[in-house]
Amino acid sequence: MSIPGLGNIPNDAPIITKRSIKLSPYWEWRFEAGFSSQVTVRLINGTAEKDGTELAQNQVYRFSGIKSKIFTWTGCELEVDGACLDEFVEEYANLVDTPMNSYMNLHYKLTALRANARRDAAKGPRVMVVGPPNSGKTTLVRTLTAYATRCEDQPLVVNLDPKEGMLSVPGTLTSSAFASVMDIESPDGWGSSPSSGPSVVPVKLPVVFYYGYSTPEQDPKTYKSLVSNMAGMVTERFSQDVEVRGAGLLIDTPAVNGQDKAGMDCLVHIAEEYSVNIIIVLDNSQRLYSELSKRFKNATSSLGDTISIVLLDKSSGVAERNESWVSQSHQAAIKHYFFGDSNQTLSPFTQQVDLSALTLYQIPQGLAQPALESMDLTPALEQWTLTIMNASLRDSVDAIRTSTVMGFVYVAHVDSEKNKAKILAPVAGRLGDHPMIWGKWPEPNINLLG
Repeated sequence: MSIPGLGNIPNDAPIITKRSIKLSPYWEWRFEAGFSSQVTVRLINGTAEKDGTELAQNQVYRFSGIKSKIFTWTGCELEVDGACLDEFVEEYANLVDTPMNSYMNLHYKLTALRANARRDAAKGPRVMVVGPPNSGKTTLVRTLTAYATRCEDQPLVVNLDPKEGMLSVPGTLTSSAFASVMDIESPDGWGSSPSSGPSVVPVKLPVVFYYGYSTPEQDPKTYKSLVSNMAGMVTERFSQDVEVRGAGLLIDTPAVNGQDKAGMDCLVHIAEEYSVNIIIVLDNSQRLYSELSKRFKNATSSLGDTISIVLLDKSSGVAERNESWVSQSHQAAIKHYFFGDSNQTLSPFTQQVDLSALTLYQIPQGLAQPALESMDLTPALEQWTLTIMNASLRDSVDAIRTSTVMGFVYVAHVDSEKNKAKILAPVAGRLGDHPMIWGKWPEPNINLLG
């Protein structure tokens, strides 16, 4: 028996999120995808790129937890599915109006310098990108890297901003040569390092140092030591690989403004250690540009090159990232390290270990403290990530602190009464053969094991 009138109530229309976005030449589609949702993008026709990496036609790209843009030089049509937190199309009347014009001109200049370096069997350009917070430093470095690989160059990229964690978890300093396409779907936009599963995009082989703080000012002595150690490994790579040597360096740095004396000292240290000969100042930061110009007036690099300082405008497409967004990004990066994503599902190993078999150190609070302090693994460290160091148990704490990283493990549970810990690791192996370090940054992760 039906109730009169109810049969006329229409059913709810299905929510349609798939739409077509058409971009004219030099336009860009800017979008934000939440961490708990997914936005898919497919290039229907034309050409388009994300941070310099070209999109393949008819391939579906999946994005979560990202604020980014897709740019076109020639015009294109995109098919987008999924709800964005925010999205809009930025229209530019001609090429000179878009910041991509100055970035491409910079790329052409670097390409010419690389050609000269290969001809003379010399080192290619050593570029350091600096700027205040949210100025687009990392995006520019990633874009220049992508353009270089599209020209079959193999630049060595160095990330010295511990907040970013290129090809690694946050809190680290990393370097890697790039000779192939980057994975634009990965949380950091760079790609993946070797893991326990296959990858569609070629994995990169980064050198990783663990810093354990968010800014250089929190422990400038250790930060500078790690920067110098990384510079030594860069020099060694240059001596062994002629292709990488000719392509040169692209260095991402911590955010600094012109009034930050400690930050400026770190930038000068980086420039000197890596023989930088080109400094890019983003966001039209006149104060930072002026301070660097004073520091390097009439100066040359250790290789005898004149140091050029170039001021570039910040792209209006650079999105602001608040503390909540940054924290969620860190959690996503750690989760990706252990479990991968929808395109590359990883299978980490869970193992029970004796607490007495582990050698654990913590980064002490206070600059007057020793490099590391010995500690026990307790329930207070549950849901924290520990760093496995590429060092011997017999090494000094100073050697352990400044050694490279082997990998990371996650503390799922600690049972002090039974002297056992449940540890999540990307690959199987003995955990007691190398020292581990616990640092208080980034903060504890979510419960990865539910």
